[in-house]
Amino acid sequence: MEKTTLKKEPDVKFEEVRFKCKCGHEGKEVIPVAENTGVLDTKCPKCSRRILEIRIFDTN
Repeated sequence: MEKTTLKKEPDVKFEEVRFKCKCGHEGKEVIPVAENTGVLDTKCPKCSRRILEIRIFDTN
């Protein structure tokens, strides 16, 4: 019996998300999203604080 390998196309897209820092600065960032999950990892341009969030996107 012969095994067949099925290569699945990666489900990667880019989404633009908004973020709000604790200092009050609001901004937009483009993040990669794979399998409905994206990670926002950016630095606030105003206060230099690091913003790290995990975002789950609904595909309905």
